[in-house]
Order: sequence, then C-alpha cells, then structure tokens
Amino acid sequence: MTETEAKSNAAAQRLCESASSELTGCAQSSGCPLTRLMKGSTAVLALLVFLAINFYAANKNAIGTNNYKLDKSWVGWAVNDFITSPERPNVVFLGSSLMLVPLSGNDANYLNKKLDGSKHHHSQYFQDVLKRRTGYNASAYTFALPGEMPSDAYMLTNFLLKDDKRPDVIVYGVGPRDFMDNLLPSPSATDPFRVLSQLGSIDEHANLFLPDWQARLEYEMGKVFYFYKQRDKITGELSRLANNSINEILPAPKNAKPFSIFDRRQLLPAYRPAELEVGEAFFRPETAQDKKRGIFDNLAEYRKRYKQLKWDTFLTQMQFFAGFLDTAKERGIHVVVMAMPITDVNRSLLSDTAWGAYMNSVKVLAEAKGASYVDLHNSGAFQVTDFMDTVHLSPDGGKKMLDYLVESIRCDSTTLSYLNQGNKELDTTSLAQTSKHKGNSL
Repeated sequence: MTETEAKSNAAAQRLCESASSELTGCAQSSGCPLTRLMKGSTAVLALLVFLAINFYAANKNAIGTNNYKLDKSWVGWAVNDFITSPERPNVVFLGSSLMLVPLSGNDANYLNKKLDGSKHHHSQYFQDVLKRRTGYNASAYTFALPGEMPSDAYMLTNFLLKDDKRPDVIVYGVGPRDFMDNLLPSPSATDPFRVLSQLGSIDEHANLFLPDWQARLEYEMGKVFYFYKQRDKITGELSRLANNSINEILPAPKNAKPFSIFDRRQLLPAYRPAELEVGEAFFRPETAQDKKRGIFDNLAEYRKRYKQLKWDTFLTQMQFFAGFLDTAKERGIHVVVMAMPITDVNRSLLSDTAWGAYMNSVKVLAEAKGASYVDLHNSGAFQVTDFMDTVHLSPDGGKKMLDYLVESIRCDSTTLSYLNQGNKELDTTSLAQTSKHKGNSL
C-alpha cells in the first residue's frame, strides 16, 4: 500500500467515526431531526393502533350494552329483572322513592315478610285489590326508583316500555321535588341516567340532558372513543375483581364481623350511594313500635332541595314530562298521573309561586295529553299519621294510596278500557299457548 493510499484510508476511517459519533449524539438529543422522525413515527403508529383497536371494539361491541346486568344498584336490578322476565306487565309504576317506599313497604305488610329491595319489583297488593274490585287480572311492575326524575321516566318509557314489553297503563306518581330539586346539577346527574342512558341514544335531547359543556364534552368523547364510553363498566369490573382477589388473599378471620355496605357508607357516605347488593336493603312489616315512633324529621334535607327554585331545572323536567306523556300516547299506553301527598310542613318550605307552578303545570299537561289525573295531595284522605317522614308515606299510608288509586281506576272508563284490552290480549295469548300445547301432545 502506497503512502497516499494509507492516508486516504485513514481519512475515510476518521470520517466514518465522526459520522457515527454525530449520529449517536443526534439520537440522544431531543432536538435532532432523526430523533423527532423516529419518535413521531412511534407516536403515529401507537395512535393508529389505538384507533384500530377502538374501531374494532366498537364495531364488535366487545364489552356489550348489557351493563345493567353487572350494575348492582336499585336501577340495575330493576332493569335487569324487567328485561329478563318473559312476562309483559299490564301496569307499570313510575316515580321516585315517593312511590317506591309506600309500594314496597305496603307489600311487606300485606305479605307479612321482609322483601329484598334488589328483587321485589311488583305490587302484589295492587294486583289483588284491582282484581277483587274490578275483575281485571293485571300484573304490575314497579319501576319506581330512588331519585327518579321525569327525565328518567322519559328514558324508561322510551327505551324499555315498548314492543312485547309495552304495558297497557302507566301509573306515574309525582311530587314537587321531581321538578325542582335544587341539588340536581342536570338531568344527567341522576343515578338512573347512568344506567338508562346506555340503553339507547339521547342525541335527540342531548341539549336538555347535558346543558353543562363538560358533561356534553364527556358524552361526545364517549361516542368517539369506545373504551371511554364504557369506563363505568370497566372500572366496576376491575373493582369487583380487586375485591374478590383481596378477599381470597386476605380472608377475614372466622369470628370477625363482615364489613358491610352500611359500615362503608358510614366511612364514605358519598361513595356509590346508589349501590345495592342482594340482602342489603329490606322492606319489613311495620310493627307497633314503628308506628309509635312518629314521623322522621327530614326537613333539613328538603330545605336544601327547595332552597331556590331553579326555573331552568323546572322547565327542563316539564319538557321531559310532556315528552314522556307523548311517547306513551304514541304507543297506545294510557297514563294515570298521581299528584302524591306530602305533609303540610314540607309543603310550607315551598313558596306559593313554586307550588302553584308545579301543581298547575302537572295537571294541565296531564289532561292536555289525554292522561288521567288523580290529585292525592288535595284529596283530604291523608293525615300526618300516614307518613313515615315529611314526604314518604308509611306502609299503611301506601295501602291507603293504592286503595284510592284502585277506586279511581274503577270509576275511570278510559283506564278500564285499556286494562280490558290488555286482558283480552292476555286471554288470547293463553288460549294460543293452550292450543299449541294440545297440538303438540297429539
């Protein structure tokens, strides 16, 4: 090798070492174009992979829409039982705890046994009294839920009370809190909304359900990102799995008292307040000692609920009330609206303007939409002794409520005609099933 060739090779080697050093330094520097290109490609690739998985999961509905099956709450149990039951109810009760408490409490008295709130979703007393006084053999399903608002009643009717599960009659018991709860930020803040909004689209009324821009943004993100929409179900399943794993790894001592949901609520009252497991909430027969206690004073709670009449909340819920009545009418369902009784001391917390707006609007809308209107509040049939607190009827008060309702139905030819139609359909179905059974046996 000549001296010239040796110098040339040495120069080439130094050039390669310099280039290698610069490339290594560039790779370690965030400002290097090569690094930015590599990082950018990785980010784009990750985004494309995420979007592909999101699209596939949404297209295949990987997690499913039956979240109600895993939702251990008052709403989840009621929805699951309704959907899985093969029976078509003739009558469906709607309303908040104003309806739920007297309906189930009265049944506990009537049947003389405690009833699990996660499982009891009908009114045996109503069915028996209706048959005894009118001759109609009607099944009654209770969709009265804690905190239910007219917006929730609209979703229940729109998404569930249709086709082969369409009832003949809906009995909707309402109170002033249902339309003017000062503690409710928006219709999407109720526990029923959390479950019911997954059973159908709310796009048509999204501006009413989600007036707050943050809630609307979350909703729109859920429409685009499948896993974001399913976050409640995912976190619920993860929580369940974590609880099961902890119980297996660290089992409670044999003689230790189990940590119940009531213990948890004392420590964390705001954590999942509507959660309900089997055996955690019972309606029990009322005892003589219960009656002696008198009514529970819950005025402090209702001072907060009635503190300020929010007209936007009131008008929004009235719109949903009208929409509920329209939907029922379009489907051939007759509605009986009951203005539920409340005590005078609770009524006194509301201004005359607020009370008048509520009572007049409910009556006018119900009658304008072809519903039957039953004014229990001004009926004179209820005294303070019929209540367990300032708004909820006691079990005995519930019996009085249902007796009054059945008598109103007995005297209402329109409601009777709808029940009569339902009984004919029931008889036809029974006859067809009997004929089919006989045919199969030949």
